[in-house]
Amino acid sequence: MNKQPKTVALVDWYWAGHHPMYFNHFIMALEELGIDVLAFCPDPAEAEQTANETRPATGAAIANFGRTQFHKIRVANRRFGYLRPARIGAIDWTIRHFAGIENQVRQCAQESGRIVDAIYYACIYDWDFEWIRFSEPFLRFPWVGLYLQAISYRMPGQPNPLTGKVPSPKQMFGGRLCKGIDLLDEGIVNQVAQTIGKPVMALPDLVDARRAGRAEDRVLSENLKRFADGRPIVGLFGHLKKSKGILSFLEAARMPGASGICFALAGELVWPSGEGERNRIERALAECPNVWNHLARVPGERPLNELMAACDVLCAAYLDFPHSSAIQSKAAVFEKPLIVSEGYLMAERTRRFRMGEIVPQDDAVALLEAILRITKDSAAWVAENCPHWAEYTREHSFERFKTNVAKVLALTPETADCES
Repeated sequence: MNKQPKTVALVDWYWAGHHPMYFNHFIMALEELGIDVLAFCPDPAEAEQTANETRPATGAAIANFGRTQFHKIRVANRRFGYLRPARIGAIDWTIRHFAGIENQVRQCAQESGRIVDAIYYACIYDWDFEWIRFSEPFLRFPWVGLYLQAISYRMPGQPNPLTGKVPSPKQMFGGRLCKGIDLLDEGIVNQVAQTIGKPVMALPDLVDARRAGRAEDRVLSENLKRFADGRPIVGLFGHLKKSKGILSFLEAARMPGASGICFALAGELVWPSGEGERNRIERALAECPNVWNHLARVPGERPLNELMAACDVLCAAYLDFPHSSAIQSKAAVFEKPLIVSEGYLMAERTRRFRMGEIVPQDDAVALLEAILRITKDSAAWVAENCPHWAEYTREHSFERFKTNVAKVLALTPETADCES
């Protein structure tokens, strides 16, 4: 196995939902491995503040930690035009995008007197990396990264909803500069490795479980508890969009049997494109006296954790979602029963660890029945089901995360050919 790199560029150009949290997980892991980090993201000030709040503040071991510099990432504009075929435009953007990232990394490395050994892409999506092979003649850094949503393995032949194309991981990861990838899905590691011909590691789906340290971190959760007024609370949190099952969630809230339950929504809402679906959401929010909502980004992990801790049940009954979700890990940490949709990875984990109820997707009746089964007598439900929350948390620990990040980075050369 190659030696561990000394300096890594950590790169992410998204900053919604789970992105800030996972970016910080990687920084903490790399620093504890003794690796210096050049961190590129859309909000370096927020990233630095989060790192300062979560890394160890004292202790002799910190002298052996790597150090992180934070930089604002610049992303190439996507050019559109009636005379430019979509494929040509996508390839053009991909070349400019990844070459531009390398230029930023090289410039910052030179200014800081560092030699960057590899790039770690904190979040790989099909639509951004679809044509990366055309960028290889313009690139020098070896790279690895977290392939977040490997839809083509859990849903074979299913086109990516954003591109309309069936993803091709073999083409995305087959280039000479890609040395291996991480996944959040332990069930498909061997299959992906066989397809791409590269090492693949399974990362635990980590969470930031910090609770409120300031009164302002508890404002949302206190508002929610006052609104609930003693009623059991079921929460749907995160980047709220149609695939998160928001329509079924609100439909369940409108049913007569749901009047004794508080349904809580928190997170940035992505409105559906269909007018009928938009009207359903607006009507439910306006007419349901048992629905509490904060339809904006929750300002940090601590306020989000306080919201989850206030709930009796967490809902992750998503639509056509074959991937991992941090909500499942948070449910284990806070020991909250979880409701998920049948099929795919989250249902597999829920069965294995006895974490909650599994319902058919997009079935509001089944969803409400599951909520009522749990909330009728939560203590009795826990006693009957014996959830393996502690076991799940151990399996998705930071130490396992750090170990597997080290393994995939050890696949990169100790010194990259980045100066030529």
